[in-house]
Amino acid sequence: MLITCADKKAEKRSRQAVSSDRPIRSLAKAVSWRVTGSIDTILLSWFFTGSLTTAAAIGLTEVVTKMVLYYLHERIWNRIPLGRDRGGRYDATEVLQAESPVA
Repeated sequence: MLITCADKKAEKRSRQAVSSDRPIRSLAKAVSWRVTGSIDTILLSWFFTGSLTTAAAIGLTEVVTKMVLYYLHERIWNRIPLGRDRGGRYDATEVLQAESPVA
């Protein structure tokens, strides 16, 4: 009985760990993505403007705004159950029902 209860608690914690990211993970993903995106923005801005100073200004400005937006986007999507694995089983009918129009 005690082992079964402990197993159920461990399984629940495991499912929770898989089903949602902690805020620090979302923040780390936001930072790594923004570094990649900002390098791309700076290079494209430099190519189109011919000015490295202007390109750097554009890149450094957008890094902050897009990092904040991405973090908020991740936290909102972390609350949406669409397409998540529940209890170790994937139920495709739930997703299909959610996506199909009501007749």
